[in-house]
Amino acid sequence: MSLDTLSNVKTRLNITTSADDTLLTLLMDAADTWVRDHCNRDFEGGIFSEEFPGGSEFVCLRNFPIDEISAVRVDPARQFGSDTVLADDAYVVHVDRGVIQSVSGPFLPADRSGLVNAGVRAWPAGPAVVRVEYSTLTAVPETVKLAYARLVGAWYRQAKTETAAGFVNVSQQKFGESFVIYGSGGAGVPDDVIALLAPSRVPLV
Repeated sequence: MSLDTLSNVKTRLNITTSADDTLLTLLMDAADTWVRDHCNRDFEGGIFSEEFPGGSEFVCLRNFPIDEISAVRVDPARQFGSDTVLADDAYVVHVDRGVIQSVSGPFLPADRSGLVNAGVRAWPAGPAVVRVEYSTLTAVPETVKLAYARLVGAWYRQAKTETAAGFVNVSQQKFGESFVIYGSGGAGVPDDVIALLAPSRVPLV
């Protein structure tokens, strides 16, 4: 499934013919992967399982808005059996932000006994001891759809330019008394695409 339809992408790019639909579809496939990897987030919905350290009362999921929480498990041994599932009333789900908040402090309070400066609040409480199993629905913001179309458009224009130049690295050609000047720039990612995606990007921790 793509972030948007071929028809919508062509409308945003003001492409009115079907001559390059195959090329556009291939570029859309590449753009789907690039946007997902850049934003560290899957906008197309699905079933996910993520693990977190236990020293905080918050876990921030990569994908949202949340459709359903299947289970929140806490296990210092990281086996995550059925006996490690928290009761539903042990946490609050902030659906639109993809945040799960414990109602009684850290999901797994740290045992600081024997540690130097044992009273320091920042001591961790074990890596990957909280597992959240959840699902999301498809939810693609309009700004992401616009960035997606503009990315496809940039790659499309570059492909058409390379074709027109005969796949030769030239900036202009003379045909009789006429000059053809080709646009500059490679098949990278335009700055406006990065800017449009910034509010929807999830930082990697």
